[in-house]
Amino acid sequence: MTNNLINTILATCLLFSSLNLAAAQISRSNHQAEAQLLVGETCLKQTNTACAMTALAKIPSNSPYAKLLQGEIAYYNQALDQTLQLLLPLQAEAHFTSGAKISLHQHLAKAFAQLQDTEQALIHLLEVDIALAKTSSSQQKNATALNHKQIWDLLSKLSQIELVTIRGNNTDDLFQGWVDLALAAKHQDLSSSLKAWKISYQDHPAVAFSSSLHIHMAEQTLKLLSDSEIVITFKTTSDIDSAKAEAFKLGLQTALSHQEANNTIHISRLTNDETNINEEDSPSVNTETPTTSPYLIALQLDSEAAEANSIKYSATSHQTLTLGFDLNDEAEQLVKFATSNGISHVAIITTEDENSVALLKHFSAAWQKAFNLNENHDNFNIITLPKHLAVSDPSLLDIQSKISAKPHDMLLLALPAADARIIKPFLDVGTPTVAFSNLHDTSTDIALHAVRFVEIPFLLQPNAEFTKHQNSITQLNSNELLRWYALGVDALSILVATQHPSEKEVIINGLTGQININPTAITRQPSMASYTYEGITKE
Repeated sequence: MTNNLINTILATCLLFSSLNLAAAQISRSNHQAEAQLLVGETCLKQTNTACAMTALAKIPSNSPYAKLLQGEIAYYNQALDQTLQLLLPLQAEAHFTSGAKISLHQHLAKAFAQLQDTEQALIHLLEVDIALAKTSSSQQKNATALNHKQIWDLLSKLSQIELVTIRGNNTDDLFQGWVDLALAAKHQDLSSSLKAWKISYQDHPAVAFSSSLHIHMAEQTLKLLSDSEIVITFKTTSDIDSAKAEAFKLGLQTALSHQEANNTIHISRLTNDETNINEEDSPSVNTETPTTSPYLIALQLDSEAAEANSIKYSATSHQTLTLGFDLNDEAEQLVKFATSNGISHVAIITTEDENSVALLKHFSAAWQKAFNLNENHDNFNIITLPKHLAVSDPSLLDIQSKISAKPHDMLLLALPAADARIIKPFLDVGTPTVAFSNLHDTSTDIALHAVRFVEIPFLLQPNAEFTKHQNSITQLNSNELLRWYALGVDALSILVATQHPSEKEVIINGLTGQININPTAITRQPSMASYTYEGITKE
């Protein structure tokens, strides 16, 4: 019994000693392989591939360090496919040192960046960040700062749309935090946007980097560089056009007074027989219009214009903005609502009224663009009613059966508000129903209960900005005029952001929605709201 016990103990000791010996041998082998990897990387930094190949030959071919150095050599030779084939499988390697993991993800990031796959490049740079955080090297701080700069170099080149797209593809907080920081940096009021970002991401590794953005990015002034006169021009075809222009002027004047700016405003009404109206009957102002003012605003009162919002710069330092409310902006917002809710078929009720035709045209164009369809698609069931509907109109009796004739997930009311109030009681209350902003002409409307519509944030309660402007808008008696007032307020921020030609994209959280300014155009994203029994509710 005693001999058996002794033999068992000896066997156990021999077993563990052999395991320890094997582990030690593996450790020594990895240490030697890593040493040759570092030699090879030094050779590549010195552009000496022969030296790197010599280092590679000294690493056992079955070692993951050999594959890593092979991949780095392949990247040096710009063999990107081979680089990815060699390096991607190594992500599962458990025995890599922190230095090897960092090198692996750095090279994968560089390879994906060259392939213009920013999302994958960012993912690997974030892996570098995680690995660096676990190291205790004296150079770790500098390496982290350099890695953050590389992350920023990638993100700062992306447009708002591209940033939003890659953000939606990845739910990781570290990833989304960096993307949200890049979005925050595009805002005109950089200080406020960064403050909001820090509140949302208090423990994010980029907090220290975000503080440096004020230093490394010249903060855009929020005031006009000159107190020169601002010239507003518009083509008038009716009294309502003049009222819209005056509301716009009032909004701009209010914004100037809030900034204590001394710019005066000159407003000019144009007619078709004036020389600065071109043959296409466009209200855009010619950039060479004789004036000493660097600030020219052409109001686009026609919501169907091809370009309701644009920027032009002339050789004489004149800046021309064409501003207006583009129906396409509203149509795109309605389509976004549909796509985000999995809606693929729409029943559309419209009338023969010319404004209804315009609403349908813009929604159809936005839908085709979003779903990559041609005009012959079968996603719509369009029911056209006569204009100037009456409650007793016989066409209303079978309206629900016409709607139900084809499958649909949503109902669009592309018609005047008065007609919508007549039609609504005949509709199925269980079907999501949407409309353009023209349906919002009053703050409460029980007849339109549960109808969602597009609207500017300024007109949606509760709204602190509305209260701020309360004294200025007492004479504006319609939502249409209030929209033009809000656009006038936003016009000052747009003028400031576009004072000089720039490649930089700027985002403004305006009264009329989120305004995106790129070098040649201005786009606006309004909000969505719905009628409820308690009033208007913002979506």
